[in-house]
Amino acid sequence: MISAYLKYLLKAKSRHGVHSPFVYDFIEKVMHDDAEYPEYIIVEKEMKRLLHNRNTLEVVDFGATGKNKNYVVRFSRVKDIARLTSIPGKQGRLLFRMVKKFKPQNMLELGASVGVSTCYQALGNPAASFTTIEGCASVASVAQSTLDKAGCSHVKIEMAKFSNVLPDVLSRLKKPLDWVFIDGDHTYSGTMDYFKQIMNHSCHGTVLILHDIHWSPDMEKAWEEIKAHQKVKVTLDLFYMGIVFFRSELSRQHFVLRF
Repeated sequence: MISAYLKYLLKAKSRHGVHSPFVYDFIEKVMHDDAEYPEYIIVEKEMKRLLHNRNTLEVVDFGATGKNKNYVVRFSRVKDIARLTSIPGKQGRLLFRMVKKFKPQNMLELGASVGVSTCYQALGNPAASFTTIEGCASVASVAQSTLDKAGCSHVKIEMAKFSNVLPDVLSRLKKPLDWVFIDGDHTYSGTMDYFKQIMNHSCHGTVLILHDIHWSPDMEKAWEEIKAHQKVKVTLDLFYMGIVFFRSELSRQHFVLRF
């Protein structure tokens, strides 16, 4: 991560080094929007509550931390799960502003954890249809409580391993996905499998966000392959997350931006 971050710093540009009107507008109106939205207070109040929750959960982890096993089981306190897996406030606020900007109607998240990132996105458009998937039942129950307290009643949680439930979730869609946030598994094979399935349900206006694109060599490999996909037009590398646009009117460009 340190080596990857140093490489990122050497490549990253400010808005003054960007010559795409679409990306410049995104930087100015979304990334650099410094307004203090009241929704931030709602989510961050829930985050504080989670960080004081000392209850212990039996956690089943199906992702990359499984160390080549199908899953690992461990016991963790809610406060530690929230601290280690919840999206940082700066990134969560950006997700909120992105949803507010693009107004997606059909949203999907892979990896709810305790629900913090879910709330940031959900509050960006309470009128959207939003499904989030969480593989661990005990963690999903905490996420449901977080969503309830934050007033995100329009979010549906699917509790299952991503690979088991994603095909069924996608088959039930009545409209193409126009928002996808992937923050779970973190393996090359898993990430690419989810990406390929999601591409079959994407559209011109789909916004795809992948978290932890530099978390490991496998995630960096997946990110490079996604950037090279023929339908991908513009990508933004913010180090901790990668943003993908498919809009046909855009010229094919890849940006590394300071955030």
